[in-house]
Amino acid sequence: MEKNSGQRPQLVEREGSEKEWPCELALLALGFTGPELTVPEQLGLTYDARGNIKGENKYQTAKPNIFAAGDVRRGQSLIVWAISEGREAAHQIDMHLMGHSTLPQKNKAGDLVSV
Repeated sequence: MEKNSGQRPQLVEREGSEKEWPCELALLALGFTGPELTVPEQLGLTYDARGNIKGENKYQTAKPNIFAAGDVRRGQSLIVWAISEGREAAHQIDMHLMGHSTLPQKNKAGDLVSV
């Protein structure tokens, strides 16, 4: 990552630095760089005025079966918000897939409700 005085840090690809890890899912936590745009654009996801991916309904994007949460949905913030978003998204995804969920969910005040 290169830093420009007073500007957002820019990610720079370095030839020969590639690594490969076999996996079924990769989640990248890059800090205050904003959402990576390649995959969302390939999927045709929509953005809000600030450049965040829209979670249109219960964290689901306008594309069926694709969900957004955390910084990519609400913008860069504190880690506690990302954790809260992830937990709520997990509940909504469970509901979507299973039709019910026993995972904790936030109440209208934004607090997790004990099960």
